[in-house]
Amino acid sequence: MLKKLIYRNSSLYFRDRTSVFFSLLSVLIVIALYILFLAKMQVDSVNQQTNGMLKGDDLSYLINSWILAGLLSITTVTSTLGALGTMVNDRANRIVMDFKSSPLSAMTYPISCVITSFAVGAIISVISFVVYGAYIYFGTGYLFGIGMILKCLGLICLSAMMNAAFMGFLVSFFSTNSAYSSASLIIGTVIGFINGLYVPMGALPETIQSVLKCLPFGHVASLFRRVLMQESIDLCFKNAPVSVRESYTHDFGVVLDWNGNEISSYISITFILIVSLVSLVLFFINFRRKKQEI
Repeated sequence: MLKKLIYRNSSLYFRDRTSVFFSLLSVLIVIALYILFLAKMQVDSVNQQTNGMLKGDDLSYLINSWILAGLLSITTVTSTLGALGTMVNDRANRIVMDFKSSPLSAMTYPISCVITSFAVGAIISVISFVVYGAYIYFGTGYLFGIGMILKCLGLICLSAMMNAAFMGFLVSFFSTNSAYSSASLIIGTVIGFINGLYVPMGALPETIQSVLKCLPFGHVASLFRRVLMQESIDLCFKNAPVSVRESYTHDFGVVLDWNGNEISSYISITFILIVSLVSLVLFFINFRRKKQEI
């Protein structure tokens, strides 16, 4: 029965073109901002730090890999959130009461929602990765290696899992489609700031940086950047002083630090796993608490 519910939820999501569109809206916004502002901002910053040494495909590879990392960190949020719209619609139309009064286990329905959200987030993110990766290849001639691709796929699964649990807990409080739509719009708008994509981390005040580092989303973005930008950073800063490389990686959120100490990838992954587990437990608790809700 769990498989049937997952299939049902997935079919309802992909059948609703509006949900799919809004899941990808943040990606379209990022691409538009990249064309209008972000690319030039990166070019000016890197040229200033390297005295204009970088040009052409190398610089384009660096900037596009940074954009791709940010896109994936956003897509795993918006797509998992979009897939949870089915749960809100079921509650708003009292369909969820049919599931709760059926012989199904109390946890079967919420588990199916989380798994569906994870699957949708992973699928949409992989598609985004393939499409933008192809764009980078045809635009610069650089192709991601097998090891880098496998690491990125692992991060996509990790991020989709965390966001499915976290967004599931958040969405479990909504009983109407209007409340859910409003929350989706707000989250889709601000996630780019939280991930340090619209405004680089180094350009924000220290207090705001500290707050963002307490959220898992910035850690996800940092992990994607560490993987996808490793080759381009080595290539672009091979002849630059170490201080220039470190300044770039900190300013653009490739590396996060706390009180001057670098936050390692292992710490970020552990933090994300803890957030996933806690969010999942809270989601199930809140769903059971609302089981008498009409």
